[in-house]
Amino acid sequence: MTEPVHTTSTTRALALAVAALALLLGACSSDDGETKATSSTSTTIKDRSDAQVATTTVFRSGDDGYATFRIPAVVRAKDGTLVAFAEARVTSAADDGNVDLVSKRSTDEGRTWGSLQVVADFDSNFIGNPSPVVDPKTGRIVLLATYKNAADKEFQILSGTGVEASREYLLTSDDDGAMWSQPKEITESVKRPDWRWYGVGPGHAFVLTSGPNAGRIVAPANHSDAGMNYGAHLLLSDDGGTTWRIGAVDTPQGGPLHPNEATGAQVADGTIVVSARDQDGQDEWHRLRTTSTDGGETFTAPFSDQVGLVTPVVQGSMLWADLPGTPAGASNGDKASTGNTTGTLLLSGPSASTDRVNLRVRTSNDAGVTWQDGLLLHEGPSGYSDMVALPGYVIGVLYETGDATATERIDFSTFGVALLTS
Repeated sequence: MTEPVHTTSTTRALALAVAALALLLGACSSDDGETKATSSTSTTIKDRSDAQVATTTVFRSGDDGYATFRIPAVVRAKDGTLVAFAEARVTSAADDGNVDLVSKRSTDEGRTWGSLQVVADFDSNFIGNPSPVVDPKTGRIVLLATYKNAADKEFQILSGTGVEASREYLLTSDDDGAMWSQPKEITESVKRPDWRWYGVGPGHAFVLTSGPNAGRIVAPANHSDAGMNYGAHLLLSDDGGTTWRIGAVDTPQGGPLHPNEATGAQVADGTIVVSARDQDGQDEWHRLRTTSTDGGETFTAPFSDQVGLVTPVVQGSMLWADLPGTPAGASNGDKASTGNTTGTLLLSGPSASTDRVNLRVRTSNDAGVTWQDGLLLHEGPSGYSDMVALPGYVIGVLYETGDATATERIDFSTFGVALLTS
């Protein structure tokens, strides 16, 4: 059955006139709307650099049928939604066994959080080490995650005697973390045949915002070789996270340095700074540093000790943060779009020499060569963490913590950047 058709010329003329008027009004409304949106964006995002610390609990051990939540990661989606990730460990806090990858979302800058979502579940095996990033061109959230057999412990993987080798997977979301693609294995393109232990992050990856490789996604990662030496490397993507390849690699042979669980950020001059956990922790300092000046293709030098940086053997998170003097709406260190060179490098992590306690967000104005004390965000048990930049010069930190141990819950705290120097 066809739609009814008006046959009189008067009706047709009236319809055409109405349509033309609607198009004209729509165009004017659209233009006005864009102007208002731009004006609103520039005037309604407040400078919150003096915001005090505010904290909420995102994951609590024992909730949703899981014994423990560990290994946090967080990103801010293109629509402003915060997406927090964690490993949901089914039976214990152990680093092996049955582990799912889960997330929660917040639409109010972390004040409240939605229900738990299982992002990936490999039956009774392990899928974790979340490393998310938002592609600024498309808004797609790209998530890298590591698989291992539930029966394999770290030494078995290192020695090549485990049931399976570590594998890497890619997941994506095109609706700000509401739904996720099926995991796609990318091991062949990101892991050399002689590497055994393998993991990306954990913690957010980042996008280069300046220089000839602007738009490239960089994901710090770690591995071990057949000689059971730990090393760190960078994964690179030039197509919004669709395909990945290995960039810079450093695998020290013997000796006291063992880079592991790397994190990184691009600073104002375009240099990539990489900070890694020193896995064995046999010397006085437990973090290592190197840089890349060619977009992550190579390291400028092997990893070396971060002398004077007091921290236990633990993962950390690095972030470039805008400071007042750049547009208040800027976030994620977006130097390319804001022209910003006014910022500081941040590093979050426990600040005692041996115990995982006293989570501190430190600052550096020399690309991570030296560090200032910054802000003591949490006094007491604390472990792994990840950071995200929020509008108005606010930083969010997702971190392991608790009253007696750091595996009791994962909290999210926000604060203004002024607290880093007060």
